[in-house]
Order: sequence, then C-alpha cells, then structure tokens
Amino acid sequence: MARKLIALWLLLGGLAFAKNCPGCDCPADDCYTPCCDCTLPVTKAWTEGTLSRIRARLLGALGERLLVKRPLRIRLANPEQLVSYGGDGVQGLYDEGQITLCNLISRRLAVAVLAHEYGHAWQDENHPGYERVDNSLREGFAEWVALQALKRFGFGSGGDLLRSNRDPVYGGGLRWFLQVEDNFGREAVLEQATTWLDVNGGRLPPPPPRKEPKKKAETKPDDESLPDDMPESGDSPQSR
Repeated sequence: MARKLIALWLLLGGLAFAKNCPGCDCPADDCYTPCCDCTLPVTKAWTEGTLSRIRARLLGALGERLLVKRPLRIRLANPEQLVSYGGDGVQGLYDEGQITLCNLISRRLAVAVLAHEYGHAWQDENHPGYERVDNSLREGFAEWVALQALKRFGFGSGGDLLRSNRDPVYGGGLRWFLQVEDNFGREAVLEQATTWLDVNGGRLPPPPPRKEPKKKAETKPDDESLPDDMPESGDSPQSR
C-alpha cells in the first residue's frame, strides 16, 4: 500500500512539474507546432529549430531532391531593417544563403514564411538562371514549397490562406504550379522551377550534349595465334 501511495505521489508530482509553453498549450520545450496560436515572439533558437523541422518534413514527403545543400543562416530584423535590406512590406527575405525574418510576426505565420524562403533557397541553388526568373515563377514556387511544408504539419496550419491569396504574383504563381502538379505531376513542377524563366514557356536552352572522351587509336599487336617456331608458308616440313 505504501509503495502504491509513493508511486501515485510521484506521478502527480511529475504532472505538477510538467510545464507548458506560457504562450500556448504546447510543451515548453517543444513549441513548434504551426497550428497553435503561440503569443511568444520568434527567437533565433526557435527559428532555427523550426527551419530544421520544415526541412525534415519536406525531405520526408518529397525526398532528398528538395534538399538545400548550402548552409542557411537566419537573422531576425524589424520592419525598418527589412526595408534597408531591400524588402519593402515583406515578412522575410532570402539572399545568398541568408534568410531574414521579421521579428514581429506570429510564430504561426513565421512557419509559412520560413518554408517560403527555403523554397527560394532551393530554386536559387538549382536554377542556373535564377536571377532572370519571372517573379510569378519565383514567388509561386516558393509558395508551393511552403504549402507542401504546411500540409505536413497537419490541419489548420494555414495552407488554405496560401491557396486563396488573390495576389497575381504570389497566389497566381502558386495556382500555376498547383495546376502543373495536377496535370503533369510533381517532377514537372521541379523541372519548371529549375529551367523555365516565365510562364509563357521561355526557358534556358538545354546544356550542350556531353562530349565523350576521344578513344586512343588502337594498335594491333602482333598476331600471337601462331607459335614463334611455326614455319612460314611454303616452308613446311613436308616441303623440305
């Protein structure tokens, strides 16, 4: 009886000491679910952890093809700083391996923005003419990647807001890639994201065919099918 009381006391004590995130109902050490409405501000540690989870979900769903090989750095910035970095009215930026995230947005929104910037990083790494890609193909593909990530975080993560965006660049570009996926499959989405320059079909010319290395001229060795002591024609033993 005493042992049962001690075990019950330990169980209740453990529950009493279990802590939830002060901004939501998530566990204090695991508040990364984008479906929650956490009121805590984004931090560098939370942002890096969330990006790691976004990458894991994308690779788990879409395979290693969507891996960004270069290291990605993250910095937080206020809206004024974002403008000075070249982002007027945006919540995130990507440039040469650097993701800049607005430090005033909610954690729920930050998940979508981080996934969006990850999409930019992947396209930049895999499209030889990324600087020339039309905005609707850039932003549309980044929104497609964000949607793929949010779908893997579960119901209520915000995917419907991306689909219903009426902006012709962000929403229109996303709907373009969703139509490509529906009609031709996911590989066609990735092919367009890495070769096309605009939605009119303009694209980079295919690389020249790979030249095979020249083969060295083969020299015929002496015919070794006859033994060295074989008499030449007309000099057979019988003719001697």
